[in-house]
Amino acid sequence: MKSVDEHQTPDVQRLGGLEWARRTNGSLTSAERRRLVAATALGQWENILGRAKLALGRIPAAASRIDVKTFKVPDTSFAREAEQACQELPAGLAGHSHRTWLFGRALAALDGCELDDELFYCGSLVHDHGIAQPTPGRDFTLASADRLLACASAADVAGERAEVLADAICVHTTAGVKIERDGALGCYLQWGAMVDGAGLRLWDIAPANREEVLRRHPRVDFKRELIEMIRAEANAVPDGRFGLLIRCGLPLAVRMTPLEG
Repeated sequence: MKSVDEHQTPDVQRLGGLEWARRTNGSLTSAERRRLVAATALGQWENILGRAKLALGRIPAAASRIDVKTFKVPDTSFAREAEQACQELPAGLAGHSHRTWLFGRALAALDGCELDDELFYCGSLVHDHGIAQPTPGRDFTLASADRLLACASAADVAGERAEVLADAICVHTTAGVKIERDGALGCYLQWGAMVDGAGLRLWDIAPANREEVLRRHPRVDFKRELIEMIRAEANAVPDGRFGLLIRCGLPLAVRMTPLEG
């Protein structure tokens, strides 16, 4: 398994990074919008190909050797603070946060990417915290990052370590993320969330693992709730990433996900 240094902070000024989000409040320039449209189009094509694999039952053999039952919740004060923050969320969003952790960990294991267990768990539980209450003119990931940093402070987590995770939370909604540019934490936060939200890379999850994740954290009317939250965020920040994703068809992708609920 290849190790990734999560503590090597990506360029926080890059599109979607922590300082970019703080500077712009999430509003995209025309050039940034064009770049994300291209990345979204590529992702849609990959989704079509992946759905064909899923329909044919072509799950990678290595995916069946991964068992989500072996994934352990970190026993740390930071994890407990993140759990408390997650409990503040509506039940549907809290369930999505836990499913993001499990799906993201499974994908990282399949890809041979070693994540920091504590950081990824805490990031998964808090990554969408801000979307529960959108703020006009301010990207929701900033509120999620703020809540994460408060958890880190309460747990006496080192500032640099917390900033790396806050950056990952901010970048996780940016289409076309890459590990070498955006860091493993942000990438697997996105990829784990998108398995659950839109069925992306569901073809890389063994059926037994999918069933176990949904048994632990059932989806109850989540498609409708997620679409409502996406639209609310797009209305709050119309020039932001979710505003663009709405125009690129994200609500339809959510409706079409093979996962029930």
